[in-house]
Amino acid sequence: MSAALNLYLTKVNNLARNSNGRQLARLLSLNDNHTQSLLAQNLSIDLLDGACENRLESPWDEVTACHLKTLLYQDDGLYSQAYDSQKELVQCFQRAMSGFNRWCLPVLYVINNDLRILATKVDDETLGTNEGNRRKLEEAANVISKSFTYCITDRSAANSSKKFGTYFMIGLLFRIYFKLKQQNLCKNILRALKATDMPPIERFPKSDRVTFRFYLGRLYFLGEDYAKAEAELDLAFRECLKSQKKNKELILQTLLPVRLIRGVLPSKALLNQYPKTRQVYGDIASAMKLGNVKAFNEALVKSEATLIRQGTYFAVEKAQSIAMRQLFRKVYQVMGNSTRLAIPKFKTALEFVGLEVDMEETEWMLANMIYKGYIKGYLSHEKLFLVLSKGDPFPNISSTA
Repeated sequence: MSAALNLYLTKVNNLARNSNGRQLARLLSLNDNHTQSLLAQNLSIDLLDGACENRLESPWDEVTACHLKTLLYQDDGLYSQAYDSQKELVQCFQRAMSGFNRWCLPVLYVINNDLRILATKVDDETLGTNEGNRRKLEEAANVISKSFTYCITDRSAANSSKKFGTYFMIGLLFRIYFKLKQQNLCKNILRALKATDMPPIERFPKSDRVTFRFYLGRLYFLGEDYAKAEAELDLAFRECLKSQKKNKELILQTLLPVRLIRGVLPSKALLNQYPKTRQVYGDIASAMKLGNVKAFNEALVKSEATLIRQGTYFAVEKAQSIAMRQLFRKVYQVMGNSTRLAIPKFKTALEFVGLEVDMEETEWMLANMIYKGYIKGYLSHEKLFLVLSKGDPFPNISSTA
């Protein structure tokens, strides 16, 4: 046995006996510095089981042997074999989880996340650029869901409970379900969460809370429950550390469309702080503020590919109504806040911002504004007048959303 392997197994043994989950997780990770020294030893896969069995107690002998095999397979580019070995590692650890308490959670996180990564690599190799049936990732999700179950059903004493791993595992599963476009499976997780006596979410690590709220916000967004989506995404954004700029921009991808629908525009300070977000939403927000419908449409076309990729295009498109409402409100203000406005005035305003519309189209747009609650009033078709309510004819958008 090489000196490097001997030292590695000694470290694993000592950390397992001392219940040092954080350090042990590093030694069972595929992305830690220890991997390079082990790979340099030209280890033989056939000898790993025996070497680990002689030095380590159960289940760490099998867990460590699987880790080393995964490491070697991955180094040789044999991702399918590496995935199978990692799956065996996770399942072995799961069988032993009843004998552990909260200290084992860092290990659980690492080995399950590595399984997800390897499953993705195998599917990527198989599918290439074709986003077809991701069989390994689906299989990995089934394995990882058992880790979630072991956490959420744990009955250990409160402070040492494995329930404190629940939200991390939910975040991992939600990430996979969104990747697979199987968001409906998230509902099963939420039902299990609701039915279980859990510690308050505030007692969980901030990173777990942010991830959970981000995906929960996305779920509400997909269900067009924009009020709940905004509440969760806003919490996620505020709790996300300033240093996590990439994650904050990821949250803004959904949070901003939800706010635009309500007529809430991002501040210049926010857009300047996140350049990628400014690139997508800067012109859109400016057009909405000015009530320039044509400029809004042009900005929407410019950002179309990005918004479609992010799954937010149709939500942002809905915000065109806000830009139009702003334009119509300016007509009302220019005309001295009169409650009787000639419809041709609105047609002129639309033409002024570059939209060629006839009288019928103008009338239809005004009717649509009234229907949505953006304008309080009624249309006199015969006299071609918009008659506005004397009290708050242009109500706050947030009250109508």
